[in-house]
Amino acid sequence: MLTWNVYVGDFNDKRIETHNIFDHGGVMEDLRKIARKYKEKEDFEAEVRRTLMYYYWSKCEWEIILSHWPPRKDARDEKIDVWDQVHLNWPIFIDYLWENRKELTSRKRKETSDG
Repeated sequence: MLTWNVYVGDFNDKRIETHNIFDHGGVMEDLRKIARKYKEKEDFEAEVRRTLMYYYWSKCEWEIILSHWPPRKDARDEKIDVWDQVHLNWPIFIDYLWENRKELTSRKRKETSDG
């Protein structure tokens, strides 16, 4: 099972939790299609970028606020989303997906209610 965890806010529990980005049905379906379609890594990478930006970029349900601890008057909080977190390790993430294309295309994963 593919795993790439990020931090997200749980509005119901009012806490920050980890979330596997591959537990989103729409993301997984698009990644399956991309893995089947693209045979060159550069084309694959460009399409993965577009897909993750579509699902996870600048959407409040996928954003959290990073803050200093302990709090400081002069500190600036930063809003980051899932896309920002994945993009921090983009080359490693793409290598991970590229090396696991067979898992993307070989079987259907159990989808969650996220997508």
